[in-house]
Amino acid sequence: MDVVRLVESKILSVAEKILAVLEGGIDYRTFEAQLKKELDELGLDLLRVVLEALDQQLSESKERKQNWVVVRKNDRKEILTPFGLLSYERRYYRNKESKEYSYLVDEKVGIKPHSRVSASVKADLVEASTVSSYEEATLQVSRHNTELKVSRQTVAACVKEFKAKEAPPPQQKRRVAVLYLAADEDHLKVRGRGGAQARLIYIYEGVEHGPRRRLKNARYFTTVGKSPEEFWLEVCDYIAANYELESLEKIYLSGDGANWIRLGLQFIPGVTFILDKFHLFKHIIMATAHVPELKRPIYRGILKLNQQAVIEHLHEALKRAEERPRQKRIRDTIRYIKNNWDGIESQVKHPHVSCSAENHVSHILSARLSSRPMAWSLRGADRMAAMRAVKANAESVREHYLSMQTNTPVLVELKEEVQRELKRLRQRQAHGLEYLNNVPLFRSGSNFTRMVLKQLNEKSVV
Repeated sequence: MDVVRLVESKILSVAEKILAVLEGGIDYRTFEAQLKKELDELGLDLLRVVLEALDQQLSESKERKQNWVVVRKNDRKEILTPFGLLSYERRYYRNKESKEYSYLVDEKVGIKPHSRVSASVKADLVEASTVSSYEEATLQVSRHNTELKVSRQTVAACVKEFKAKEAPPPQQKRRVAVLYLAADEDHLKVRGRGGAQARLIYIYEGVEHGPRRRLKNARYFTTVGKSPEEFWLEVCDYIAANYELESLEKIYLSGDGANWIRLGLQFIPGVTFILDKFHLFKHIIMATAHVPELKRPIYRGILKLNQQAVIEHLHEALKRAEERPRQKRIRDTIRYIKNNWDGIESQVKHPHVSCSAENHVSHILSARLSSRPMAWSLRGADRMAAMRAVKANAESVREHYLSMQTNTPVLVELKEEVQRELKRLRQRQAHGLEYLNNVPLFRSGSNFTRMVLKQLNEKSVV
């Protein structure tokens, strides 16, 4: 196997360029660029050697010969890797019983049929697209190697493949007395159906005060395609798996009162619903824009939990409204307050419970999904929302993507060959001076090149 020889030859090539720098042949920036090119070429050579060595082992395998016959040899495959475009040759097989065809080495290492981009590059594209457009993502990934530039459609296809891995069960469930939940949604434009909602629910154990307020042990969940029932079941499963339910004394749910949010009251026993002040005050401000003097009495009625007084003031605002759109907004506000009066009461009785759902939706969802004019497919929007939640949970989008891929320890089969090559190399290193003393340059007098090569040898570079 030529792995070690490849490394040796590449190191010699790099050593020549180091000498060129030291002797003033090239400047440092040129050396940087050439070194990057040399190492990328080494990466491609190593990948090619490993894949072709595995293909050779499969062709010699007794198990393979019992089940598969070779149909063709030397079929070329090109695939984009982190080092650039890799080209290698492999055999094409047919199963003796099922008559199916396969490139066994591709199947073994997880390269899918017709795939032109490796999983590692796809993972980089997916991670970059989490914070920037598809075009900017491919530009970012290819900024150091133009061969890695792919189309926006390729990035979109990678995003649609994404699936977040399930959180592993904790070694020990958390014991807390109070748990807080908050929910809100972002409104998206989805091709073929006008619009859709990207929904967000997050769980936290309180607020840590400091230079910046921070939610304690926050966990974020998003969806575009799931039904409200499925979404709440996912959240409930997480709570049951991560918290000792017996220790929970109080659970608060904050939100704007949307039907899908209030549905959580049916899934979480004993939860206290708290209406988000932001949405309540927005309704009141819109309803009293033409009669601002009624705004303060309405707020006073809310603080005193006097629903009748609040509704009377709103009816007064309705009488003094002339335009039909304004009258509709006031009727909507009256209905909104009546339907969510339980949340208003809880808000007044528990003033320590705040809600930052609007801000979280803005930072986690809107910043990527709707802040600029863009239209999504339903699947693309759902996957992007999931990726944004992974990022908000301080986890690696790249690792989540790679966890979807088949992971087989194929290189173990090449271990013996590599060990033989390394043994040969160590023997050469142990007798390095003897080898170098046979070179006429090292038997000559002192010179700059002799000095540099000797230092490189002592540091095991050559």
